[in-house]
Amino acid sequence: MAQTAAWAALKIGVVLPLSGEQAHFGNQLKLWLEEVNQTLARQGVSFDLVYLDSRGSPSNIRKVVEDALWQKVNVLIGPLMPTCADVLVREARLYGLPVIVTSGEINPIKYLRNPPGPVFRTGISTRLAVKALYHCLKNRGIHKIGLLLTRDPFGREGEKWLYAYATEFALKIVKKRYFGVFDTDVTQHLEDMLDCDAIICWAPARSSLQVLKNIHRTSYAIPVYFSHIVDDEIFLKETSFNMPFVGPAFFYQGKNFPGDKNLLNVWLTYKQQYDLPDNIYFGAFADALIFLKEAIKKGGYNHWLKSMDRLRVVKGLTGIYFLSPDDHYGLISASLGVFQYNGFNFEPICKPQKGVF
Repeated sequence: MAQTAAWAALKIGVVLPLSGEQAHFGNQLKLWLEEVNQTLARQGVSFDLVYLDSRGSPSNIRKVVEDALWQKVNVLIGPLMPTCADVLVREARLYGLPVIVTSGEINPIKYLRNPPGPVFRTGISTRLAVKALYHCLKNRGIHKIGLLLTRDPFGREGEKWLYAYATEFALKIVKKRYFGVFDTDVTQHLEDMLDCDAIICWAPARSSLQVLKNIHRTSYAIPVYFSHIVDDEIFLKETSFNMPFVGPAFFYQGKNFPGDKNLLNVWLTYKQQYDLPDNIYFGAFADALIFLKEAIKKGGYNHWLKSMDRLRVVKGLTGIYFLSPDDHYGLISASLGVFQYNGFNFEPICKPQKGVF
């Protein structure tokens, strides 16, 4: 009983957009995390979840962290919006608050001389998504690629890692074009890159949708690949196109699903009950709670943070995680692949495999 009480004492600050444009999605995640928390409570582990409203904007993160300190939060998980990740880690670092990053990217090279503190991650980082996509393209015999990017933080983050790993995978970036996040016509950019073997579009989901519409109108045969964020089922159904995208092996490996099958069954039941889309964020936030559960089981309340560094392999909702020096917690290759949307089915273009990196 004493151990259960200690578990319940861990206070988790969940960073979500509970107001603003992404409020609907943020509140969906809030309800899902309550369900996960109840599931863990039935296993003898429960958490005190404190929800902190980021409004989906990096400019609000400082106040979020200040609120977390005022409420004596032990650890932060989030954010939903990728652009908030770096500033969340930076602000939390000032106060020594542990963070489990659920989306976005922090560049570990920036912190080589001054580590950011206890930072872990779930979901797929941009860095890993690019490596998985490049590995797939190389295996498919693609050599010359063109980049179609937005001039926003999302596009710049993708551009950084797309350039960083091109040489490693023997890919040559021969064309690069920028377009605005609200542009509806990118036909000229697509025409400029018709001599490429493939185009990689790294842009927010709605901007990527405009690219898809342009391709559909022009009937260009060149393959176009998108970022790991373009895996929201609702978004893909709206497009009505068959286009490849980077994504995790999120629930789509059947009997070979590498993650926590019990939690998967909870998700599938919950999803059907509330008619929710499959989206990696539902898994990424749930996996953060799984990390903490496993850490507390290993080290108890007093030493859960030290235990995080010793967890090694953890089965989450989106797959298997492994602690590595350069990416903290990241999905290992058995959980990562490149998928495409076809009709109402998700199909692997390059299946998750041990050699993906």
